[in-house]
Amino acid sequence: MFQYKNLAIFGGTFDPIHYGHLLIAEQVYDNLSVEKVLFMPAGDPPHKTNRSITDARHRYRMVQLAIEGNKNFLLSDYELKKRGKSYTADTLRYFKENKIAENLYFLIGADSLLEIFHWRDPEFLLENANFVVVSRPGYSLQDSGLADKYKPYLKQIIFLNTIEVGYSSSQIRELLGEGKSIKYQTPDQVIAYIEKYQLYRG
Repeated sequence: MFQYKNLAIFGGTFDPIHYGHLLIAEQVYDNLSVEKVLFMPAGDPPHKTNRSITDARHRYRMVQLAIEGNKNFLLSDYELKKRGKSYTADTLRYFKENKIAENLYFLIGADSLLEIFHWRDPEFLLENANFVVVSRPGYSLQDSGLADKYKPYLKQIIFLNTIEVGYSSSQIRELLGEGKSIKYQTPDQVIAYIEKYQLYRG
């Protein structure tokens, strides 16, 4: 017996989490038949090799502060505690083998979809999970020139046109490094935490 029938997983470094992340998660919950949206901060993401990542305990706590009070959101430390690189295929196997969710929906950006065949075990992922592609209005696989490659897996790919906001974690880090305000870009609890621990101050 699975704990959840349908569960959406929102992975990322969340360094730091911001309102753009929260808005996407809320729209996924509102538009898909999922019981919860599970935020999963990455431990050692294989694609983030060009910069240092803020300590896991800080990123985890900031997500915790950002989502508290929303009964539709959950938080997992699975990838933070896991040794080695954070591969989506490993996460999928873990959630299936431990009967956590029968159907998993991974939230990814349109750019990540185009890279998915470079991920670990891409066929396994596309055959055993669903991918919710947060895309810009009017985007389709035809734009990428790779439509034929994805054709066997189209039932597993859901395009969701979401309200777009211009927030980005990298821009927030840059503003903080310059001593500028990030108010209205992330919840006040997160800002207070960043100030308490003097994160992103260079």
